[in-house]
Parts: sequence; structure tokens; C-alpha cells
Amino acid sequence: MKTTFLCLGLLASLSVGLSGCKKQYPVVVPLLFLAPVTITPSARTMQLGDTLWLTACFSDSLLDYNSGKRYRIRPQDMTFVTGFAIKELQGIGQLPTGIANTVNVVAKVGQLSGGGTTTGRFSLVYDGARYQGKYGLIPTQRGVTAVSLLLSPVGGGQALRTYLPFIHLPPVADGTEQKALLEDMYFVINGGTANNYDLYSQHTKAYALDPGIDPRNLLYEEQSTFTVEVN
Repeated sequence: MKTTFLCLGLLASLSVGLSGCKKQYPVVVPLLFLAPVTITPSARTMQLGDTLWLTACFSDSLLDYNSGKRYRIRPQDMTFVTGFAIKELQGIGQLPTGIANTVNVVAKVGQLSGGGTTTGRFSLVYDGARYQGKYGLIPTQRGVTAVSLLLSPVGGGQALRTYLPFIHLPPVADGTEQKALLEDMYFVINGGTANNYDLYSQHTKAYALDPGIDPRNLLYEEQSTFTVEVN
């Protein structure tokens, strides 16, 4: 009988010891950062040769779309890749054509680096607290033109879904560590409300109208894209 109780006691002690050594995985907190920019004028039409002004002036504390909280991101923490894609819309259900090389871009604040038939890159200036940039976009051909702005970390897709060690999150109630994970990044043009999305959807294949659309694709199409008809 003593042997039986001794064995049971050893098993109980072993069980407690094993449970105490159980590995605790961190709580992953996905962050989707938004940065505001403006494109003016925001009218649905413009004349050939007129200028669209792209202006960025935002705090280095970027808004997280998922939580509504802000997190500071400085150049020493993470470097952005910023750029634009300019396309001519070919009609409902039709894919657009890249025409970035038909738009003259004038840098007022920041610099341009390269460019092609569809996309080009621009830089933002950091003053220790804010990111700033100002560029003039001057179309040289008529048509329904969509300007999409691109914001991503250096490395693009390979840099997404990675941890952000410079963001320190408090542990949850039971003491489990939380780790910030970069889900994605987007520019939001004109607050996402003056982008002429109805014009976009009338002249191309609009994925935002598809059922079950990924919210990130919806953000890019509706809020990171500005559409104007150049006459």
C-alpha cells in the first residue's frame, strides 16, 4: 500500500513539473499601418497639361488599421519604399494599361528614383518627427487615369509577416509575451473619401465589387487609388 501511494505521489510531482515547463508561445499582434496623403485637386476631370499635386505630411506615429492605435516608426526602425502606379482604365471588365511614362513628375519636396511604363518611386523627407513629400503629376495623354500610391517596407512581400522588434507591447493578463507582426502598409489618399472610386469602377475591373474580397485589396483599390478623367 505504501508503494502504491509513493508511486502516485511521484506521478503527481512529475505531472506538475512537466506542466510547469510547458512552453508559452507569444501572442502575435498583426499591425496594418496607414499613412495619409492628399492628391489635389480632387475633381473627377482635369485638362491635359494641368497638375495633380501629391502631398505627404504625416507624423512618424503611424495608425494601425486593426487596433486604431498609433506606433512610432522612424527611418532607423524601418525604411519605407514609396511609389506610384499610373494606369489608363480601358473599360468595365478590362484590365488597365500602365502609362506612368506618359506622366511628367515634378519633385518639390523629396526625390524621384527611376520609373517605368507602370510604376515609379519617390522618397519622403524625415525631419525627426514627420515624413514629408510633394510631387506634381502632369498627364500628357487623355483618358481615364488611375493613380495608385504604394507603401511597403524595404524587401516588399518578403518583409511582410515579420516581427517588428522596435515595437514593444505589454504582456497579456497572464504574463504571456506579445509580439508585433507587420501585416501590411498602405497610403490613404484624401481620407479615402475623395478618390472618385465610382469613376474607377465604371471604367475597369473593380475587384472591390467581388464577394469575399480581401480587406487589404479593398483598402488598396478604394483608398490608395485616385481616379481622374483627363480631357
